Amino acid sequence: MPSRRTMLTSAAVACAGVVAGCAAPDDRTPNLSGEWTQLGYDATNRNAALDRTVPGSVATAWTAPTDRWPYVPPIVATDAVFLAASDSVRSLEARDGTERWHRILEGRIAAGLAVSDDVVLVPEHRLDDPDRLRALDLEDGKAHWTLEFESRPFAPSVADGRVVCRTQEACLAVESGEILWRTELDQLAYDEYNVPDADDLTSTIAPAVTADAVAVPDHDALVCLDPDDGTERWRVDLHGAISSPVAIDGAIVALGVHETVAVEADGTERWRIDRGGWGAIAAADEHVYTLARNGLSARSVADGDAAWEVSAGNEIYRGQPAIVGDAVLMADDDLLAVDRDGPGLASSGEVFRVGDDHHATTYGGVAVGAGRIFVVDGFENRLVAFEPES
Repeated sequence: MPSRRTMLTSAAVACAGVVAGCAAPDDRTPNLSGEWTQLGYDATNRNAALDRTVPGSVATAWTAPTDRWPYVPPIVATDAVFLAASDSVRSLEARDGTERWHRILEGRIAAGLAVSDDVVLVPEHRLDDPDRLRALDLEDGKAHWTLEFESRPFAPSVADGRVVCRTQEACLAVESGEILWRTELDQLAYDEYNVPDADDLTSTIAPAVTADAVAVPDHDALVCLDPDDGTERWRVDLHGAISSPVAIDGAIVALGVHETVAVEADGTERWRIDRGGWGAIAAADEHVYTLARNGLSARSVADGDAAWEVSAGNEIYRGQPAIVGDAVLMADDDLLAVDRDGPGLASSGEVFRVGDDHHATTYGGVAVGAGRIFVVDGFENRLVAFEPES
């Protein structure tokens, strides 16, 4: 007889379709308002907008071409969606995709964007000149300030006007274009996994920042720094650490290639399990949600025990789940929304599934705001905006 988990996992994929709302309540009232201003939604990296509600079904509102390959998910602010691809940044009207501005860079996009006050922060990698972080005006794309780095920058996190950004060689705190502190770190390079410089993988790494901690991946380790001066507070072993940590319930949760660890504020391990990956984590209330090759898992923040699992696409393990109200969204060949309570014996747990070959795959982050759900389609080189289906 199959196990209960096998039954639940099988049930989760039983209702696939072009657009399906197998488990969606009839009275679901969508709310996709608000902003999504950085890679992990906020500086804790929880990827969670709990004040919103996904609809029971969605339809494509509009699409817009990107400038070649889009390496990072979009962000949403001031009723606009900001899209980084190859060597440019674009601001589009969230409602209909009308272009507000388009800025060509000297180098190429190095990592995810973030909004701080009236600027959008753009990590830029240049071959013959120093890499840098640029602050572009939200309204017209003009440069406010530029800060050069010694190595390629990863995605910035923004908390209370302060920007924290890891590079290949350090972690820095920045305010108004000035460096407040800098702490040296090792490069995230893993030859044994054929990622000698981890270029593509680091584009979706951002520090987890709270009032008391800055958590970042180091080589085979998770490190916590003092947010005031960058002093190292603790580090724990984490083999193949190369994803964004998450701050939740007084702990830091982080993925290694084959394991997941939760660490208390004082550096004591809360739990560790032999299950990992190189995707991102979403977290809310009592659970963390992680992506692996076979799909999405919900685990207890308290002890790491599995609550449920659902199957998804082959490349989902390198994407970013997003919590929107009572649902978890993930983008792969499909855009899938699953109830946060997971599947049941008589229900797949799906809220909706869009199977229109959007191929979000490797960089399949989701951004929700301004009435839309946004994903990038890396194969067709386009941004896709979804709206509630009427």
